[in-house]
Amino acid sequence: MILQKNARPNLDDMVSELQSMTEEDRELIGEYLKIEKCYRYALREMSARLENLDDNCSLHFAHNPIHHIESRVKTPAAIIEKIHRRGYPVTMEVLKEKIYDIAGMRVICNYINDIYQIVTMMKQQKDLKIKISKDYIRNPKPTGYRSLHIVFEMAIYVDNIQVYVPIEIQFRTIAMDMWASLEHELRYKSPGYEFSDEDKDNLKLYSDQLYQIDLSMQKMYITKIIEEEEND
Repeated sequence: MILQKNARPNLDDMVSELQSMTEEDRELIGEYLKIEKCYRYALREMSARLENLDDNCSLHFAHNPIHHIESRVKTPAAIIEKIHRRGYPVTMEVLKEKIYDIAGMRVICNYINDIYQIVTMMKQQKDLKIKISKDYIRNPKPTGYRSLHIVFEMAIYVDNIQVYVPIEIQFRTIAMDMWASLEHELRYKSPGYEFSDEDKDNLKLYSDQLYQIDLSMQKMYITKIIEEEEND
């Protein structure tokens, strides 16, 4: 399993971003930076737990459900942009109560069943609470986007005080992640390019085809496991 993390923001970049903000924005970011470590602590703790769950599955089921994990903490500029985009007041209360994805992870699994197995195991941990759950695997977006989004509130200790920190986790298969990454690249990183109706139809079609491949590969894997058990 590969664990990827983003680096802390470059100081020069932060100075440049802060100069372009309003005084109100800068004050909020100043307050946020005092607690940013909480989000980084929570990400490290969650990453370790997921690795432990993956190891546990390997030990008991001879299968690693997690292919790899990616994690990141939103930059101050991205936090401010989201607050303004949502039309929220620029306050610390809003940052804590409305911005759930400051700490974010993607957990890429091999099979669809792996996703739900990992989530079921996470639900059994008493210091994790589910704040929001959106299943775009069983109920994909009209674009064809598939992923299971869950905001967990994780208990961590900071200066011997227990606090709950939200972490948004996107669970995807390898195929879902490939589609989402390429669709995002086309949609947001190709200046001036707009999807035609045919493009949108094709993207939805490709998503459906990849989903059927996911199901077929999963069925093949399950069949293999059953045959191995019968031969033991």
